[in-house]
Amino acid sequence: MDEMEPLIITATGGEYVSRAETPHVPCTVEEIVEETARCVEAGASIVHLHAKDPETGKPWRGDPNPILKEYVDRIRERVDVVINLTTGGGRVGNPLERWDELVRERCRLGAEMMSLNMGTMNRWMPHPTGEIFLNTLSMIERWCRYMVEAGVKPEHEVYDTGMINVCRMLAERGVVPEPLHVQFVMVGRTGFLPTPKTLLHCLDLIPESWSWSVCALGRHEIPMAAVAMTMGGHVRVGFEDNIYLRRGVLAESNAELVEKVVRIAKELNRPIATPGETREMLGLRKPSR
Repeated sequence: MDEMEPLIITATGGEYVSRAETPHVPCTVEEIVEETARCVEAGASIVHLHAKDPETGKPWRGDPNPILKEYVDRIRERVDVVINLTTGGGRVGNPLERWDELVRERCRLGAEMMSLNMGTMNRWMPHPTGEIFLNTLSMIERWCRYMVEAGVKPEHEVYDTGMINVCRMLAERGVVPEPLHVQFVMVGRTGFLPTPKTLLHCLDLIPESWSWSVCALGRHEIPMAAVAMTMGGHVRVGFEDNIYLRRGVLAESNAELVEKVVRIAKELNRPIATPGETREMLGLRKPSR
């Protein structure tokens, strides 16, 4: 059998998880930089970042961009990794009319990728901004254009099949260059069920040239990562999605979850992508230091 494409592993500390859920979540700038370095050493080539309150780990209230800029600069000094910033951060403590400015500014902070939800949806767990995650079509198109103008590759976050249609529309209209990189976010409650059958159906709906990744919540994180690996896709793991190493055992770091995925990948004869290989596969422009 031909060797499979190297596996891109994204590590994420995430927005939702705080020290109320686990004492191991990194919250300060120093902790996040060190945790990123540990994840890269373990095998991650992308790190996905949200601005966190340094004391509680909850979403930062107010303008998150200065904090995200510090993360980016400090991580660049410490380790080579593809940095992926959220477009969702900044909704706590800021009015809707400010979100657009925050995203446009964030495209210039030095990240190579930015995540973007492909639609409005019901939240699957309580959040300070309410029950709805709002991303209208006009917001999505505008923010994609900001990213493209800044040389940032969108990571299209897909929670249901309608959002796949939005991705196809963006590509067909030339808003974003192909091939796209999509992430199937299998939250279960208000979106995709985390099952192999669901994933197979999703893959039938996207062009073969697109790259794709999977993340799933809680106990489904590692099983769906293993399914994605066998099918040639990529994976995301970390505290944003799951805080347990195994049932009843808290992971002591995001790096432990990366290490678990690496062990599975090796058993499946799936090589692990370096940051350089990840940039080549996704068509990313390496940032200047």
